[in-house]
This record gives sequence, C-alpha cells and structure tokens, in this order.
Amino acid sequence: MEGILNIATRGSRLALIQYEIISKELEIHGVKSEPVVVKPFGERDTKSPLYEMKEQGVFVRALNDQVLEGRVEAAVHSAKDIPNEIDPSLNISYFSRRADPRDYFVSRASIDDFKGTVGSSSMRRKVFLGLYSKGMRFENIRGNVDTRVMKWEKGDFDSIVVAKAALDRLGLSPPGQAISETICPPDPNQGFIAVVTKRGSKIENIFKKIQDQESLWEASRERDLMVRLQMGCNTAASIRAVYSNKVVKFAYANEERRFDFSFNGEIQESSIRKLRDIIDS
Repeated sequence: MEGILNIATRGSRLALIQYEIISKELEIHGVKSEPVVVKPFGERDTKSPLYEMKEQGVFVRALNDQVLEGRVEAAVHSAKDIPNEIDPSLNISYFSRRADPRDYFVSRASIDDFKGTVGSSSMRRKVFLGLYSKGMRFENIRGNVDTRVMKWEKGDFDSIVVAKAALDRLGLSPPGQAISETICPPDPNQGFIAVVTKRGSKIENIFKKIQDQESLWEASRERDLMVRLQMGCNTAASIRAVYSNKVVKFAYANEERRFDFSFNGEIQESSIRKLRDIIDS
C-alpha cells in the first residue's frame, strides 16, 4: 500500500503504546502508519463513574467519528471500551493477540486478608469483589492507569483494581496480585486491542488479512454475546471465550450471589433468554 495510514488514538501513554503495537504489526506487513491524537468525552469528564454516564462508549465515539469523516483511515481502541452499537458504516476489522485478561489488585496486603478502601469505578469489579470480601469499601476513581497507580502510591486509596494487561503494557509492577477469574472474572474483550475502519475499505481488507484466527474467535464470540444480551458497563457480568477448548464462559453477579454458565459451540437463543431473565430479575 502506498502512503501512510493515519490512525486515531487517545493521547494517554497506554493508548499510544497500544497504537505502537498495531503500528508494528502493520509494519511487518509493509504498511506504515502515524498516530492522530484525539481527546474523547471520557477524558473531559474524569469524575463520574462510567456506569453513571448516559453516553455509552465515552472513550470511543470521538475517534470513530474521525474515521467516518475521513480524517483518518482507522481508530485504535481497548476492545473492551467499544459499546454494543457503533455506526453501521464502521466495522471492527482487527483484534490483537490477547494480553493477560485478568484484573490486578494493587495493594501491599493480600486480597484474602484485605480490609480498607478500594479505588474502582467498575460495577463488575465492585460486585464480584464485594461478594468475595466484606472488608472492601469501594470508592470511585477515574483517570489513566498510571494516574490511578500514582493516586494509590500517594495514599488516596488502600488499594486499586486495574487490568493486568494495562500494567504489563505500561511496564508497571506495583505490589499486589493478579486476581483469579474464579474471584473476579474479566470484562468481555479485556486484554484485546481493536481497530475500527470503514466497512468495505482497502484498510479493512488489510487488517482482515493479518488477523490472528484464535484472537478473532475469542474476541468475536465475547462481543457477540455481549451485544445479544445488550450488556453495558452498569451490568456486573463477564464473558470469557477460550479457544483451546471452544468454550464460552458467562458470569453474572448481584449483591447476593453470582451465577456461572458455560457454553460449547453456538449459543442458542433459549440460552440467551435465560441469561436475560437472570440479569433482569
């Protein structure tokens, strides 16, 4: 391909690292790119918990609009940030290989013995961890991952919970531990980087040609179930597809208990209705 591919990205250190991961993958296949930094709405409101915001995809829409308007050819996102619905002219054309999908408990105390404040604005983390330990007092925290780690280091919180993939990509190793998926299962698509392009574009075809099929299988099945259930960030639920044994695991929790289900092969509509009833009850 001639010319340089313009790719929209957020300006945080993590977002730029994720852009570089995609850029290097393109370069291996003879495609050069450069970043175009965009500031989304989610970075202008840094206080409200995400599940209280009326607009879905607060870190995504501004970047995707750049693609729609033809200012860039593609946009790079943390895959878990992409809402159920995006403009029908757009498509998620690529998923990176998955990094560690688990959450990480940043603390000098073991998660099993912990009592104190936990910085997290995730409904999923609050509910699942709240079921596991009654000693946790959750307080909302916003900001980039490295900013949240600095807030913990200053003593604003006794602990924080962040995606381990983000820490790994940033090269950060704060004290603490990766959280077992049996305690707090991950968000759908956690650990994947996603690329959005226009449907039918030459760029879309380039990304499809370099797509790793294991990553596509896991990410697309998690996203498909998320969309079919109309899950948002106000739902304490997890979806985890595992390519090695072709299993899709679903977990949901409320303040009283958690529900776990596993599916082999295609998920039937009867199963979707059952899961919806549990979420809505």
